[in-house]
Amino acid sequence: MGNITATAMDENIRFKSLFSKYLKINNSNLNNFILSIPSNFDDVLKLLEEYPNTQIDENIITNRKNLHDAITKFHQKAGTLTAKVNSQLYILEENKPKIIVAIHQPNLFAYSGVYKKIVMMETISKYMSKSDFPLPLFIIVDHDFMDDSWVHVAKLPSIRNTSGIFDVRYPMNDSKRWKIICKTDPPTHALVRYWENHIYSWIKNDKSLSKEHIKRLYDNLDGFWKIVEDSLSISNNYSEFNSIIMSKLINNLWNYKTLFVNLSELYHTFRQGYNFLLSNHETYLHALESSELFFKKHNILKGISSNSSKYSPLWLHCSCGGKGYSTVNKNSDGEIELSGKCISCKKSLVLNVGKQNRIDIPKDYLSEVSPRAIPILLLLSRELKVSGYVTGTGGSLGYTIVGKKVFDDLKIRMPLLLLWPANDIYMGFAQKEAINLLQESNITDISNFLIEAQKKNIEYQNKITPLISKRNQIYKDSNSLSALLNELFYLKNEQRKLKTIIKIAEKSKNALSLKPCIIDYIVNFGMEKISDKWSYNLVKNKDFTADVIMNTNHPDETS
Repeated sequence: MGNITATAMDENIRFKSLFSKYLKINNSNLNNFILSIPSNFDDVLKLLEEYPNTQIDENIITNRKNLHDAITKFHQKAGTLTAKVNSQLYILEENKPKIIVAIHQPNLFAYSGVYKKIVMMETISKYMSKSDFPLPLFIIVDHDFMDDSWVHVAKLPSIRNTSGIFDVRYPMNDSKRWKIICKTDPPTHALVRYWENHIYSWIKNDKSLSKEHIKRLYDNLDGFWKIVEDSLSISNNYSEFNSIIMSKLINNLWNYKTLFVNLSELYHTFRQGYNFLLSNHETYLHALESSELFFKKHNILKGISSNSSKYSPLWLHCSCGGKGYSTVNKNSDGEIELSGKCISCKKSLVLNVGKQNRIDIPKDYLSEVSPRAIPILLLLSRELKVSGYVTGTGGSLGYTIVGKKVFDDLKIRMPLLLLWPANDIYMGFAQKEAINLLQESNITDISNFLIEAQKKNIEYQNKITPLISKRNQIYKDSNSLSALLNELFYLKNEQRKLKTIIKIAEKSKNALSLKPCIIDYIVNFGMEKISDKWSYNLVKNKDFTADVIMNTNHPDETS
């Protein structure tokens, strides 16, 4: 029993270390919030079951019906209105289920962390008591900017690339950079074929693979690429292309019940919430500014833009397909309006939202606004009464922690925060290629090698520099010059060899440390097996910081 307790304590310490910079502040409210985040699977089930069933009033029922319609619209479009999805839609409309939610942009061939959020929600729902299982909901933040590199670049490990990383890119230019994802064209058929050819070459050009192994990898990619092409054929914009791929994989192939919905389709659901946030915008801005200053004082600046507290909770959309920050102002007639400037085309944007103490965005203009990052969770909590929120370890976690004060000051209950930060450990064919290259170069510890190699490189440079200066002084003394040039040639040659090995180590390190896009998993494991491997590790490990060990099980894989 003592060993179990000690292990549990170690697990808890590892998990809380993720929040060490916040816990060091030693603020009681912040500490209590962070310590309430469950660190293992059993605690999640327990805390979600204990999470109170909040009062579901007529407003929430109406909002959930609007949500139901928006979800149905997405799945009908995607061709993923399965029996399981339909059963969840029935529960959403007829019952009063707890809802757990995950949020993310529709990134190009999204990386594993996005999919693991959905696996976590689905697994939680599966293991909770049948009378109280939560409904998993995935919200596609389709109104974000194309500028985010993860939105338009998918990454794969490849030591045959200079950096050690192979980028699959949707071409970006200044005219697209500040457009909204759902207002941007999907990739062309020619571009998708280009991606396909280059991904096949990524596999084919690994000379260490047997024909049988290459065929297996090709077959895995073939199955996925049919989904890619099918999704492209029914997509009207870039967001749909990416989110439909995800839904087809998750709902049709994995047979998950997770419900998908576009954030841009929730303006009816959020109508009262929008009006509430604008009516209380001074409280919102003051709380956000206070929170920003608090964390800035403690040198915690990551996770939220420095100008967040200067603008209203809502973006203003532009007819060009862009959007702009907005501020709440009173015009000369005493009416309240949102005003701003489109970041893409610089056009001035104005929207009348009512009068003082009577804020009410006209129904016909609801689609012209959308919530900023922190307000998304505020709205989900207030207008849909979500019980759990699955966050990631990046920006979303920072937004949530900084936004906690906004929740408190607006008297909105924050849902239970859920986080699965475990790293995946597996050896796909591209990772093996990197390992083999390191072994050929006799590098066993990349980090130590790079430290020592950089020191050696500096030593070479310190010897070479004075020799070059001396060469210029003795150019007339042929004997001395010949000896110097021989020494200089030797040193430069040795430095060149060292730099070559340093480059090998650096690109191998990049390939091995990369969190690759879903294509790497699909090629190595096949589409059907990935979710089972993640779900199995989530339950088996219990501790959310424990590595997820994944075995590729290929015939020519050496163990």
